[in-house]
Parts: sequence; C-alpha cells; structure tokens
Amino acid sequence: MLQACAIVRTPGFNSGYKRLTAEEQKQICFVSSVEEIPNQNDGRIMAVTAEQLSVLLKKNGTTLLYLWSPHCSSSVCVSLKAVQDYCDQANLSLYVLTEYYTDAFTQIEFLSRPMLSVNEFYYKTSYCNSYMKRFLSELIPDDKRESDSNHRFLLFSKGSFVQSYERMEDVFP
Repeated sequence: MLQACAIVRTPGFNSGYKRLTAEEQKQICFVSSVEEIPNQNDGRIMAVTAEQLSVLLKKNGTTLLYLWSPHCSSSVCVSLKAVQDYCDQANLSLYVLTEYYTDAFTQIEFLSRPMLSVNEFYYKTSYCNSYMKRFLSELIPDDKRESDSNHRFLLFSKGSFVQSYERMEDVFP
C-alpha cells in the first residue's frame, strides 16, 4: 500500500487563486502583452511576467521590489505600510510582488503603486516556489543572482538589477 502526503490549503504553497471569491478574482488583472500597468494603486493586483516587470522598472529611476508573503512572521518580513513609508522617505519607487493571494487584498491600501503578483498562467504552475524561481531567474541576470534566496528586497536602477538585501534596513543603512 502506498501512502502520500498532499498539502492543499497551506498559504504560500500555491497561489491561492482558486480559493479566492469570484469578486476577489475579478480584482486580479492578468496583464496582457499589450496592456500597460497603471502607475497608481487602483485596488487591483496586477499579475505580470518578469519581462513586463522589467519594462516597468526601466521607466523608474531607483526602485525597490519587495517580495512579500502575506503570512510571513520572520524578522525580514515587514508590513507594507512600513516599507511604503520607508520608500517615500528615501525617495524610492516601490513595487510589492505578493508571492500568493491569501490575505493580500487586506494590505493593498497602504501602497502608492499597484500590487503585483506572478502570472501563474504564463508560467504554467500554481505552485509558489516554482513560479517564483522561474520569475526571478528571468528578472535577474545569472551573473548577478545571489545564491541566498532569502533576500526579499531587490534594488533596481533604471531597470537594471543592483543588489538584493535580506532586510529593508540594509538597502540604505
């Protein structure tokens, strides 16, 4: 007899898209290749590819990308209000990429720009770890990719990757 273990309802294991209400699913915009991502937060989550995010990052000077997990309680995870306040004071553009949808809508109001997510349909998987690895491998060049995947703060200058950081305070000490 074979036995197996399946994880199906753990936030962060998969995107959580299928468990969203119909109203919440309507608030997620799977951005097409011809659509532009709005510059201001309108309450929706914009599901993007790494290529679409690269185009967006090139339009800004210095940008901080925060890889956010709504249920993370680690010391390296900070509230969206705190990171937005920090970026406002440091004159940085901020984009938040939520790793999954569970409880993400409760925090959108604190952001100036739209919340982003990985377009799981483009990457053909709903498993968070899989689409995040694929997305980041396309976004950051091989020669600049950190071996430490725990870094949640990625700094870009005019679309070019500068460095990743484990803690927000390390971006500009």
